Amino acid sequence: MAKGLGIFIIHGMGSPEPSYAEGLIRRLSNRLNETGQEVEFESCYWSPILQEQQDVTWRRLLKSKELDAKALRRWVVSALGDPASYLSGYFKENRPVYGDVHGCVRFSLARLSARVGKKAPLMVLAHSLGSVVVSNYIWDENHGTGIGTNAFEKMETLTSLITYGSNIPLFLPPAPPITCIRFPHPKLPPKLRAVARWKNVYDPDDVLGYPLENIWDITQGTRIEDIAINAGVWPLSALPFSHTGYDKDDDFLDIVEAEARAILSAS
Repeated sequence: MAKGLGIFIIHGMGSPEPSYAEGLIRRLSNRLNETGQEVEFESCYWSPILQEQQDVTWRRLLKSKELDAKALRRWVVSALGDPASYLSGYFKENRPVYGDVHGCVRFSLARLSARVGKKAPLMVLAHSLGSVVVSNYIWDENHGTGIGTNAFEKMETLTSLITYGSNIPLFLPPAPPITCIRFPHPKLPPKLRAVARWKNVYDPDDVLGYPLENIWDITQGTRIEDIAINAGVWPLSALPFSHTGYDKDDDFLDIVEAEARAILSAS
């Protein structure tokens, strides 16, 4: 039976566990209580597409005798290697890695639409590099080069986009005009368009998370609301490590809960 809202979660750089979204889903479900029965969740786990070769590279690097700070270097290879591989045009099994990552997004959206319906409103929670992936996916769909097969997979029903710890500003084109994606989609029904919001949550201490509302030359009518929070638990919340603290933070969860309830009320 169709549900009132599909919530799609996508992780950022690094090598999270396949169960990375379970804690966030549990916390949101508890907050939504009986309303949560109208919500379905789906997470996109795209890390393995890149991680396999990064593991091979790391094993080869370990053959070098002189290599200090191994733990930090391991993180650099795994995390900072993700944007390089995703955006570089590298091929894997004769397919662009960029396309494989977007294929994982589409597959996860298809799983979600099978439970909520192809016309159900969609909320996207995109962390870190995941916000870059989602933005690029929407850009391709906006310009007719995407891979979605229905309105839901094309993100035409996207009603709430919540980016957090976003590093989109690090991956903008090298020359103007810098054009934003179009959101909400023109086909979004008026009752959902009235509550459609792009909220970008960032911690000023997070050096990998940035405000977004002022970085575009051409906005295409898209409006972004930057929301600064102190993510995570002190003292980590006052350090760059706050990048990993959003999904456990009450201020962040308050924002997501309020957006979910607004969509359910409208639909």
